[in-house]
Amino acid sequence: MAKIALSLSGGGYRAATFHLGTLSYLNHLTAADGTPLLDHVMAVSTISGGSLTGLWFILGKCRGWSNEKIISSLYEKLLTGRIIDRASLEFFNSKNNNHSLIREMVRIYDEEIFEGATLGDLMEAIDNISIDHFSANATEFNNATEFRFQVGKRLITEKGGTSQGVIGNVFYKIPQAIAAQIHLSEVFAASSCFPGGFEPLFFPRDFKLSNNADNRQYVESVAPLALMDGGVVDNQGIEPICLLRKRTDIDLFIISDAGCGQEKPFTFEENHSTSFLTMHHVNMGLNLAIIAMAQFLAWVPRGFWFGLCLGVTLVFLALRITTAVASRLLLKSYSKKIPFSFNWKQLLHIPLSKYADMILSRAKSMLTLTNKVFMRHIRSLNYVTVYEDEQWQNRRIMNALYELCTDKDWDNHLTADEKQIMSPGSAVNQCSDVAASMGTTLWWSEDDRKAGKPEALFAAGQYNICWNLLEFIYRLRRNSDNVGDGITDITSLQSKLEADWQRFKENPKWMIPENNK
Repeated sequence: MAKIALSLSGGGYRAATFHLGTLSYLNHLTAADGTPLLDHVMAVSTISGGSLTGLWFILGKCRGWSNEKIISSLYEKLLTGRIIDRASLEFFNSKNNNHSLIREMVRIYDEEIFEGATLGDLMEAIDNISIDHFSANATEFNNATEFRFQVGKRLITEKGGTSQGVIGNVFYKIPQAIAAQIHLSEVFAASSCFPGGFEPLFFPRDFKLSNNADNRQYVESVAPLALMDGGVVDNQGIEPICLLRKRTDIDLFIISDAGCGQEKPFTFEENHSTSFLTMHHVNMGLNLAIIAMAQFLAWVPRGFWFGLCLGVTLVFLALRITTAVASRLLLKSYSKKIPFSFNWKQLLHIPLSKYADMILSRAKSMLTLTNKVFMRHIRSLNYVTVYEDEQWQNRRIMNALYELCTDKDWDNHLTADEKQIMSPGSAVNQCSDVAASMGTTLWWSEDDRKAGKPEALFAAGQYNICWNLLEFIYRLRRNSDNVGDGITDITSLQSKLEADWQRFKENPKWMIPENNK
């Protein structure tokens, strides 16, 4: 029986939907023993958006659901849910006392997706399901390292106790009695609260633990630990599988990567529309407005219009006082800290558009650095650990969202006959282009829905893993060194994969339920 490890990358709803499509196609394939290939997945590691799919997958398994129910129910939640709408409405309308948007998201994830499920629910049932190891991953700020919410089958320790995997990292471990109370909604939020979009989630402060003496004592004994998006240190979820590989054999490691390969180059357009307007002009305008309103008030009779004009005058006066005080404070604070001579009063004569450009360009470049440049660098480093390790030779494949987009190089290392079979065709190219154009968000915009991005992403997960499994088999025909004992469960699927791929080329969405009617 093939032992398959699966990592599900970050990427918001783009990732969650693409990975769900991948799971659905693995469930569609039947191994030699008559079981779905999805049931041969014995280890799952997830990050950010991938954690939504991974957590739902293992939760459904632990609840005894069929693979079909697990996939169809999450597909329905992803396509129809409007979690961000509810979170924004209730957060900004002060429906509760939450001062953090990510805590508001936790509450709604718990109600609308995970239905109150906890890590304890997984711990109790994992011994009875096909998954042996599961890890949803976040980033721990204090030590700049991965923080793993792990659940595994019970192992007997050297001291005679039992262990189901470390929850935390080498610096900070959560006792299993405490970890069992952590809600899956909290795990997902910690794994997916990406910088710039959400605040950190602090453990244990922001986690809903039972209110008993032992918990209170534990909470008082530990310092709050800031957790954020796991993609900051490993956006593919590779590290936990590499660590697992040291303890157990893995026949095939599928790295499902929903990174976007069609991002536009970084640009910033300067704004010259208000280049004539300076802070000096604003101050002069406010002065004139105050004088004009004061003159107007002198002859307006007492009544409604007098009150309105008085209110407007007071607003202008408050703005003028604010600009004057702010200017004075800035000049006083910074004039002595700069090591060169400068007439700081000239700042009042710099166009406001320049100030706006300086602020916006820095904000945009920092956001790009955090969410794109840094992520891509980390991504390449993580892939090196797998693709330059000979132990993974012929035991790994990358299932990437963008690799079948228009103008991508997909035919490396294929023979002429294989290229003819595996050519994506225009229908697959176009569907992949639509899927890869989805941004990294935890919601769908109306434009996303109208463009069919959810359906395109789900289909892309299906046909991409079909294509990659087939390409993997073709590679093994030329070099079968270091293959796993259970790899025949994969290679025996060649005819099935070839037939399905031809159907995908004709209609990339043929496996989506509404397209089969």
